[in-house]
Amino acid sequence: MSKKQKPKPQPAAAKPKPVQGSPVNVAAVEPPVPKLDSPTPTKSTRSASEPVTSSKEAVPTDTRLIRFDKRVKWFLSICAGLFLLLTLLKIHGSSVSAWNQIIPDGSDAKRGLISGKPKMIRVDEYGVLSPFMLSQAANGFELENESIGGGSVPMVLGVPVKHFITVFRPHFWGFFLLDLERGFAWWWNFKIFGILISATLLFLVLTRNNFWLSVFGGVWLLLSSGTIWWFSTGLTEMIIGACLIPTTVIYLLYGQSNRQILIAAALTAYASLYFASHLYPPYQVPLAYLMGFLLIGYVLTQPRDDLFSRFPIKAAGVVTALGLIGIIGFLYYQDAKPTLDLMLNTAYPGKRVDFGGTGFASTLFAEYINSFYLTDQRFPKNWLNSCELSHYLCFAPLILLWLPYQWSQEKKVNYTLAGVALFVIFGWLWITVGFPEGLSKLTLMSTSPTRRAQIPFGVGNVVLAVLFLNSARNLSANHTTLLRVLAVAGAVAVVLVAATQLNTSAPGFFRTDQLLVAGLYFGILNALILPVWAFSYRVAAVCLGILIALLPNLGVNPIAKGLSPITENALYRTISSIRQQDPEARWVVFGNNYITYLVEATGVKQISGVKYTPNFKIMRALDPKPVYDTVYNRYAHSVYFSMPNQQDTVIMGNGGSYDAYGVNIDPCSAKLKKLNVRYVLFEQVKQPADTRCMTLVSELGSLKIYKIND
Repeated sequence: MSKKQKPKPQPAAAKPKPVQGSPVNVAAVEPPVPKLDSPTPTKSTRSASEPVTSSKEAVPTDTRLIRFDKRVKWFLSICAGLFLLLTLLKIHGSSVSAWNQIIPDGSDAKRGLISGKPKMIRVDEYGVLSPFMLSQAANGFELENESIGGGSVPMVLGVPVKHFITVFRPHFWGFFLLDLERGFAWWWNFKIFGILISATLLFLVLTRNNFWLSVFGGVWLLLSSGTIWWFSTGLTEMIIGACLIPTTVIYLLYGQSNRQILIAAALTAYASLYFASHLYPPYQVPLAYLMGFLLIGYVLTQPRDDLFSRFPIKAAGVVTALGLIGIIGFLYYQDAKPTLDLMLNTAYPGKRVDFGGTGFASTLFAEYINSFYLTDQRFPKNWLNSCELSHYLCFAPLILLWLPYQWSQEKKVNYTLAGVALFVIFGWLWITVGFPEGLSKLTLMSTSPTRRAQIPFGVGNVVLAVLFLNSARNLSANHTTLLRVLAVAGAVAVVLVAATQLNTSAPGFFRTDQLLVAGLYFGILNALILPVWAFSYRVAAVCLGILIALLPNLGVNPIAKGLSPITENALYRTISSIRQQDPEARWVVFGNNYITYLVEATGVKQISGVKYTPNFKIMRALDPKPVYDTVYNRYAHSVYFSMPNQQDTVIMGNGGSYDAYGVNIDPCSAKLKKLNVRYVLFEQVKQPADTRCMTLVSELGSLKIYKIND
């Protein structure tokens, strides 16, 4: 609206009128005496069974924007307070306590663990990303860290780094403001409350301040298996960005004051840079499509005149946002380009191309049974693991079938809902059918393998369901028995398809009683989600049912404190002590990859271990021809094997693995000495020739640290 209007007082019997072009706003989970969100008294569309009272609070003229009332302020304050409290107490959900079991040193097996169990499958967190962060801290958060990879890899990887891009990565600010353990807790807790807050704010805008349904939507996204099992990755930050960007763009396009519009422009630029800085196209590309479909639908739903009111300041805001994104993005790109080129030219993931159509890692309806019956130790083996099989609860089939009928009854289309529905169809086609090669590359979906695309697809399913619950809130009183019969039949059909998919994908794995219980439970939820039932708390019942299904996911990640399982481990302390005396020396580990992960955390210059990008300076010294370029030109876990020989031969191979390779080399090779490798850690010395050129420095059980003689 072009001018602010003072809200008129509501008479006691006033009834709300829907704002033109958008769905009626009614709380999803209403208290017995709800407050109205509409600013003007008009005819109600509520059923007779629903109570109506007058509003006691002044409301903004334009209910498209967030109404920061007491409930919202309390919600934000509680989230901020819990974030700070947990951070200061060093509480987090990382599985770093797994190190108590992997490399035991005689200490308490529950060191650093408050409750729960570390998830051993999350090796990319406790074995890769967390050690990367500790390595960065040990090296002063510098732009280059050869132990992690070649180039300025910390700048493009999800780790804290001294570069202006960290301004746009607030989840890492704790590493610079606090000590290491509290910085780590800041990073973890930012994910929790970042998703909860950003998703709630987005749903407040999209549902026109339906508070309880918006909070429920945030909790649903946070506790879904697809989020929880991939929690330590950059997915969480990308979800936060994908929630913030539409929110700030809507404020930019429909702000009620010049100040509001200009602040929204700055926040749009910030949120966009935050989202883009995580550099993981398999999630970012589909999420960008979700945002695009959502925003286009939203704009089409709103009156055209509202979009063009305050046009000069809005145009200036759009130009400002795009300018900030362009300038800051270009400056970052200039610094990161050499490393980005290095990444893009790797065999994996740089050269990875996908054309879709390979299906879900599990099934579309695997979440109907996941949180109740599956664990990280018990799952169908062809579903790979508990992370890969996880995504989000899906109610899309019945919703998509219902929407045309709903819109025909309302005599209008909710384009916001239609936009999200189109994204869900788009995602399903990509995952199950695939696109031609040209279309895959044109749409950039070729960068998103189906096993990764199922996560953004699931996020879209959650958004679709929440918006549908909001839009259909007041339709339940007008439907016939026939529609209710069809709703039940549709729900039965969905669970039968789900059971068939589960049995086909994992034959003999699920018991009949498990399928029956899951089918009955989610059959009821599928039937209830359609607005054909007249009882008052239908939406509340659906939300409660979904929350119950998600509750087991609260136990996925442990509750832990600090980083003592790493920093107090005897091996870590021994290597750190040697590093203090000889910080420039390089190290190599002859042993399993888990040992290299812990060595990584100390910050030493290790040539073995995980390399996010290849370090060609080091690898060319071992492979001068180069014969094995395609072996190590990738993101990979590198493992070194002892191969004493007079010819100083080096043999490399990856055995068909896309993210690992082995190096067979003489521990006394002149090539290692030329690289300034002074310290060698053996998991087990198998023959005297392995250590013929070395002196024993330290011994920890079977683990032995040697120094190469000068």
